[in-house]
Amino acid sequence: MTERLYQPDFSCIFGEKYANAFLYGQIDSLIWPIFKDIEMSEKLEQLLKLKNKQGREYFYHRKISVEDEIVELNCANIDLGLIQGMDLGRKYGISNVDVIRAVKKQPKIFRGVLSYDLSAHSGTGDIISDIAQVKKDIKIAGIVLYPSYTRLDLLDDTNLELKNLLNYCKKNDFFVRIDMGNLFIPDNYAEFISYPILKSFFSRNPKNIFILSGMDVAGELNLYYPLLKYFNNVWIEIDPRTIGGTTPTDCFRQLFAIKGFIQNCWHRLLIGSATPTLEISQMVRGFLGATEELPFSQKCILRTWAFRNANRLNHKVFPLKSRYEPQLFKTFISLKQEKAIENNNYVEVSYKIQLRSYSITQLLYLSDLIKEIFRKTISEYPNLQNGELFIRSYHTTTSLIVNEHEFGNYLDLHFLFAEISRQDSSQFLHTLSALENRADFNHYDHELASTLGSRQLTLPILNRNLEIGGRENFYILVTFGPRTFQLFIKIRLIKE
Repeated sequence: MTERLYQPDFSCIFGEKYANAFLYGQIDSLIWPIFKDIEMSEKLEQLLKLKNKQGREYFYHRKISVEDEIVELNCANIDLGLIQGMDLGRKYGISNVDVIRAVKKQPKIFRGVLSYDLSAHSGTGDIISDIAQVKKDIKIAGIVLYPSYTRLDLLDDTNLELKNLLNYCKKNDFFVRIDMGNLFIPDNYAEFISYPILKSFFSRNPKNIFILSGMDVAGELNLYYPLLKYFNNVWIEIDPRTIGGTTPTDCFRQLFAIKGFIQNCWHRLLIGSATPTLEISQMVRGFLGATEELPFSQKCILRTWAFRNANRLNHKVFPLKSRYEPQLFKTFISLKQEKAIENNNYVEVSYKIQLRSYSITQLLYLSDLIKEIFRKTISEYPNLQNGELFIRSYHTTTSLIVNEHEFGNYLDLHFLFAEISRQDSSQFLHTLSALENRADFNHYDHELASTLGSRQLTLPILNRNLEIGGRENFYILVTFGPRTFQLFIKIRLIKE
């Protein structure tokens, strides 16, 4: 709940549609379609019969029904699940038919992740037509490939099926999941996945979204997660194969202790249960336990997005959870021109802007709004070159801030201000017994507004441009919210 009370305005990072993360449900990103009340394909039946030399199952699974799974999802506050196939080009695996049957059983909760064997020896048919046909029956979120099991050469330029699939996924906003092959089943050709191979593959396909899945925390994850620093189209998934010999809580602790992991991965991180191998409730419990020990900013950002990131992969297949529309959480409400004055010396145009915050403390991005008002005004006076733009806030618990808009820096500032404002102010004199016969207990909100930033700013206009630094951006810190508030902007252009 704390994360919701102090969430940033994510519109300046992800766009207006995803300004409020809590409009979207939490997602279990990996569920195998193995349920006792759904008919299994022959391939799936063969997979579950596979045993090692000691007579134990290669593919462990709990015998649960779809109803059992719904109860588990509800317990963990998870709203949606991705049902994944496993086409290994063998007599065993998880057929797309299994995926389709499971998703059809609960179409409001499940989404499909189809699988195809694209190796040179596969002789696969028309994959694109098959996907198009499946799309008529269920909602598809993405495609998963198993290079080390199918001996798929990701760098083979002659593999037209792979090229066609990548192009199709790009056009339809489907992610492509690359599974590292840690499933403990026979005939795993590890040489088909390596750091150089993946780095080259990602660099050749910059417009596809890729998800790295099935890494173990002890070795592979440290090796491969830095790829997220180099490629903005690469995401990472954590599932029980990551855990290996520890508890989910300790696994997440290890992950979060990796230098740079949270900073590089929080917005491109998925978490799956691999149900019916493990329960999503256990993954959530471990995640909450590990995040509880983190600094306020990291705890909030992970708890906000880690189970929600998948929503941003494809807005067509992940619906709003909330009854509220994203439009309600736009920070801009209205712009009204107050007056325009013109004399022999200057032109002066004044505006009143109404804005809204939607959490208790929020740092709102103003640069685009200020620049748009400036462009609108100066276009009406094409012969005037120089002047100034003046901006002022009316409110005693707001402050105008100038800083760099790198989204990590923005989030650091936001959570710093939020952490200060949420401190207990009961020792101060500005408390419950206010002169206006109302409760006042927001000393730190006033302190922030008085000591950080400024109540007003003046920006020079030279040669029809705002004279500001290349990294200077403008925000307003709004505390004691959610609230609507006003800004005043005056643009004066000098007649020379």
